[in-house]
Amino acid sequence: MSDVGGQGDDVDGPHDEASGRYGEAAGQARAAAIDTVVHHTLVAGIAVGLALLVAGLVLTVAGRGGLAVASLKVPAALRAAFHLRAPGFYSLGLFALILTPFVRVVGSIVAFVVARDWRFVAVTSVVLAVMLVSIAVGAA
Repeated sequence: MSDVGGQGDDVDGPHDEASGRYGEAAGQARAAAIDTVVHHTLVAGIAVGLALLVAGLVLTVAGRGGLAVASLKVPAALRAAFHLRAPGFYSLGLFALILTPFVRVVGSIVAFVVARDWRFVAVTSVVLAVMLVSIAVGAA
């Protein structure tokens, strides 16, 4: 259905500048693109984290450090990993797994900006702010 002007409720029609609506096909393509960004971000974060943890396990078996009992801070973890010490890889693997949701939210914000979906930019930005505040409060 469409109104007299050819815009309005026409679901498959072009973008309606007044209402901000897109056709159904364009909306589905935009949602698929955002889903792809989220999916690849999560898969990459989990793969990197898992690879680092497995590398730490291999180094533990090879006698290059024991199982970590505490997580190292990032600079110390980088130094330990550079010297092929298992605790460095364990700490970096955990850091990658913890960082993954943050990267995913930032990636979602970028995807929503590209899609010009300002409502979801705002909502996702609030989610990122809550995540950052929770980290700040937890560190205090």
